[in-house]
Amino acid sequence: MEIVRYESKYRQAFIDLNMSWLKKYFTPEEADFAMLYGIDGIIKKGGMAFFALDESGEAVSTCLIMPYKEDIWEICKFATDERCQGRGIGSAVLRTAIGYATERGAKKLVILSNTVLESAINLYRKFGFKEVPVDDMQYKRVNIQLERDLSE
Repeated sequence: MEIVRYESKYRQAFIDLNMSWLKKYFTPEEADFAMLYGIDGIIKKGGMAFFALDESGEAVSTCLIMPYKEDIWEICKFATDERCQGRGIGSAVLRTAIGYATERGAKKLVILSNTVLESAINLYRKFGFKEVPVDDMQYKRVNIQLERDLSE
């Protein structure tokens, strides 16, 4: 497995990996489409998507991290191909994304999610994220917000 940064050749994999879980559990929203199809603009503004590539070079996991508010970064559009879950691939991508934000001065990380995504929520907690009151409702499906203070 190799972890790589976003390049335009991974654009479709970013869309496909995320649309897979969005369609399985929810109805994709306008904000989802804007983020998925606007990935190049997010990268230009300082965000970064990371990908885990399998032995054949296929992207099997992705995680986008981007500036959210001053000194706060958001982890979003985090997906792992169902066939590859439970093997630490998502953890590796998430760890890389967190490192990227930390290197760029992030003091806090935020995640907006839904409790139906139990394995993702458990992973976030394993990485030190704690539940806080939801203060951002950019998506109808959000019912949990997690944060991790990086200055501790």
